Amino acid sequence: MPGEDRPPVEDGEDRGRGKGFKARKREDHALVLIRDLLASLENPSQARRLLLELGRYYDPVLGGAIMEVRHQREIMKALEAGRVGEAEALVQARYALYIKDRAHLGRGEET
Repeated sequence: MPGEDRPPVEDGEDRGRGKGFKARKREDHALVLIRDLLASLENPSQARRLLLELGRYYDPVLGGAIMEVRHQREIMKALEAGRVGEAEALVQARYALYIKDRAHLGRGEET
């Protein structure tokens, strides 16, 4: 059977141990927040919380927050007016800027 030649993993043992740094995938928490934001655009209070959290993430490539205050305001204004499609487009635009120079982060990402 596949995997029988590998020793069993002990409780608490790191599954990536011995495989090197490249074998362990590093999760980008900003991408998780963006995905959650897109899923919660119908719920303005949750969207506001996620936007504030994204505003705390600094993007050195863009030279500022991933979701700056002006972007947060534009998105919330669209949500409060019932223009979910417009809000989604704004979030997608920020995502595109964030992921543009990080091709390694976008692999397999579907937002």
